Amino acid sequence: MVVLSDGNDNFMKIWKIACVVLTLAFAFPGAAEDYQYQHFSEKKKYTPFSDYIPRVRLHYYTVPHYVEDYYLLYGLKQYYNENTLRRNIDRLKTALTLKFRHPSQAFTKIETEEEYLKYRNLMFMHINMLLLRDHLKIAARYDKRTIPFYSADFAKDIRESLDIAERCYREALPFWRDAEKYARRASEIKITTDLGTLETERYRIIKGDINFDRIIGTYISGVKKKQAMLDTMIARSGAKQ
Repeated sequence: MVVLSDGNDNFMKIWKIACVVLTLAFAFPGAAEDYQYQHFSEKKKYTPFSDYIPRVRLHYYTVPHYVEDYYLLYGLKQYYNENTLRRNIDRLKTALTLKFRHPSQAFTKIETEEEYLKYRNLMFMHINMLLLRDHLKIAARYDKRTIPFYSADFAKDIRESLDIAERCYREALPFWRDAEKYARRASEIKITTDLGTLETERYRIIKGDINFDRIIGTYISGVKKKQAMLDTMIARSGAKQ
């Protein structure tokens, strides 16, 4: 019978501990360090190539990069305020400066270069129309339908509000002209996409059913008349003082 010394006992204990640690390390390799491999999606029998992208790099699906991404951020609740409108305007203006998604990720099925060209023109037309309408919504918050006789007490404040309304109306005009431009370009391509709402909007612009030059011109003329009435009230109140 061989009797082990205390030194051999200690060696055997250390050896057992080392074996346990190595076993755990090989059994749970992702627990040791934060490698990107642990962020890969769980694989199935037929795995799309996109699933091989680590989850830490999936910010391309959550952070906006393209025109369509910023367009999807646009939204109006039932009850909205001026900050909501200005936030939407900022997002849509950014969208107009960016590239479009790959045709395979467009909002509609794209099979030819002509379809992709018309798709881009329709999207730019629609975004400009949304920018136009948001500017008109802001202007409406500062415009005043009528100027009753008792408005003289607040004439200066109302006059400043009408100045803001006029400025918003004038800022909306360039978006209308850009929308017309893209509608004409889209109409030159004699195919019909699956974007029914945008195709209808394009048709109405081309046929003259929608004419914001005339509408905004009417709004500005009305603002000018109300400004003149307020200037008269301010002059009279100054003369009385």
